[in-house]
Amino acid sequence: MEFKESAPKLNLAEKYASKVDAEGFLSIGSFATQELKRQSKSVAALLDGEEGTSPEYNLGDGLRYKGSSGNYSDMKIHIEDLDEFVRRVRNHFGE
Repeated sequence: MEFKESAPKLNLAEKYASKVDAEGFLSIGSFATQELKRQSKSVAALLDGEEGTSPEYNLGDGLRYKGSSGNYSDMKIHIEDLDEFVRRVRNHFGE
């Protein structure tokens, strides 16, 4: 019996690399619903700790991002920080 090795699972940075801008930033809307099952507005608020979230929910502390959750449709996170941010959000919600 022969076993085939399954393809390695892509990390999120690899998965979304084609959607980044020239500076390496990815729109929140590109991954929020698909990866976190949450609306972009909620994910953006967790990234910067603003817009109705308590400061202890600033899950983007130390990560690179542009914009603010006040204008969440334009908010972006650096692709190299995406995996860490998604991990933090999942841990926060116990997923």
